Parts: sequence; C-alpha cells; structure tokens
Amino acid sequence: MVFGDVAYQHFDWWHEMIPEAIDINGNQEDFNHYGLFKNKAINLGLTIGLNDYWNITISQMISERCMEWEGPVDEDGNSLTVHHRTECSSSDFFDDEKRIAFGGYLGDARINFRYLLFNQAKGPGARFFLGVGFDIPSPNVITESPWEKIDITPDDGIDDPVYTPHRHFYLSDGAYKMNLELQFFKKRMQYPVFWGGTLSGNFPLNDSRYGFSPSPRYQLSLLAMSSSLPFKKIKLGKLSISSVGFTFTVAHAGRSKWEGLGDTPNSKSILYVPGINILFGLEGGGGFGLNLTRGFEYYFNENESDIEEKTKIYGISLSYRKVLDKVIDKLYWGK
Repeated sequence: MVFGDVAYQHFDWWHEMIPEAIDINGNQEDFNHYGLFKNKAINLGLTIGLNDYWNITISQMISERCMEWEGPVDEDGNSLTVHHRTECSSSDFFDDEKRIAFGGYLGDARINFRYLLFNQAKGPGARFFLGVGFDIPSPNVITESPWEKIDITPDDGIDDPVYTPHRHFYLSDGAYKMNLELQFFKKRMQYPVFWGGTLSGNFPLNDSRYGFSPSPRYQLSLLAMSSSLPFKKIKLGKLSISSVGFTFTVAHAGRSKWEGLGDTPNSKSILYVPGINILFGLEGGGGFGLNLTRGFEYYFNENESDIEEKTKIYGISLSYRKVLDKVIDKLYWGK
C-alpha cells in the first residue's frame, strides 16, 4: 500500500511576559508575546506485507513551520524580543556567526513493524494489531536551549546573564526514538459500523548531540464511522462518499530537558483534538480522507520556570491510500 498525507495546522498563540527578559535595545521587556504559528506537512509512505501476519511501514515527513510574530517591532519591522520573530524552519538561524538552528524541509523518518494478532476476515468482527518501530532523526535541529542565559560583557551595561537570540521550533528533536502501539478496530452491522482506536507511545532512546532530551509522548486516538448507505446517491465525479464519522485524540507530552539546564519550561502538556472525518472512494481503486480538527492544549504549570500560555489550534488534512495488487516474492515470507 502506498499513502500520502497533506496537513495544515494553524496555531494562534499567546504567552505572558518572560521574567527577566531583555529586549533588543537592552531594556526590560514589558510586553506579552503572541503571534501565529503555521505548520505545513506532507507525510509519504509505503506499507509492505511480509507475510499474512507481519507488515512494515516506511514513511518520511516533509514539513515547513513558520512563525508570524505579531508583537512589538522597531521602526524597521524587527521584533523587539530575542525570543520570537517572523521566520520559517526552512532557513538556518544564526546569532552573529553562531549557528542556532539548521534549516530544511526533511523531518524524521519512521520505520514501523505491525503484527496482526487477530482478524475477522469477513463480516462483522474485530481486528487487533501490535506495533513497534523507530524514528530516525533528521539533521534539521536547534543547537542550544532557547532558555539558556549567557553573561554579557560589561561594555553592554548589563551585569546579569540574559537570553540571546534563538529559535523555539524545529523539525527534529535530533534523537532516535522507539514507537509502541496497540490498534483495535471492530466492524459492526449498526452505527457506528466501524469503530476503534490506537494507543501509542513514543520514547526517546538518546539525547541529541547538542544535549537535548525530548519529551516522552503518549497518544490515544479514537474513531467511529458510518456506512456508505446514506450517501449512495451523492457522487463527486469519480469520487463517492464511503463514510462519515468522528475522531477524538488525547495526547500527553512529558518534560523535555537540556543538559545542564534541567526541565524545559512549558514542555509538559496535554492536548485534546476532536475532529470530523469524511472518507471518499475513488473509481479504479484507492481512496481519500478529509479530516477537520480543533485542538485544545493545556500546559502543566508545575515548575517555577513555567509561564502562562494559551493556544487555539485548527487543522485540516487530506490523505490518500491505495492498495497495490503486487507481491514481492523475495520479501514475502509465505512464499
């Protein structure tokens, strides 16, 4: 099976003033931080059946993440804070001659193995998968903590350590990770005719070469879908609506850390994402899925370094799936 996902996420974010932050003019910051963050992503992949029970999925994320700073700027339009500015992850970022972020479009690659523990081949019944896999980091990372302060020379008139220009977002954590998942789905005769979910965990196996320890992540994704019967008369060219339903995701991120600096502020969070999903069948095989979501993220203000933050999240994604009627003899164990 080949697949592709195109997704767009829109974050309308705000957080309170950062204590002891100095602006680009050397003055104490007296303003909150706010703006827009936009994530455009394409995920391309291939699933290969190794035998009647095992398959392998290989996928690659391609993405660009852009910040639009809406806070105070100077006469030339430059942000007054060293924490944020209008920029994208596709470009490198330097503080003078020091590289702070490697720009690019490639995100992490992923390899997943799934084992079909149980399957009702025909008619109503359940399907149960076990999965394990790994994330391979891309080189598009940041090289130092956005929360690190350094000493400024006395010529600047500032005696205490201050934040220097940096970037908060990136395409990769720079660490290898392990993925574990359970998938359970059930087909029924009455609504919802298809329902189920995935419980997954993502765990870093090492720190990045720059001393960053990413968050462990846990996610529960649920869906409930209708049959195609109510939509049989609806045709959109070669497309027909095969199912409409609801999705709901809960995602938890634990604390991330930087070597020598401890916990990253505002890194522990929980995210709730309800959504509407529409599936389209395509004449000749394959199908599309359209998903509309609204995210609600909450941060655990447990540490003294945590600050108040609010985010409105909107998302839309379009996916394509097509099963190929092909057998690779050298890979298929059952041959």
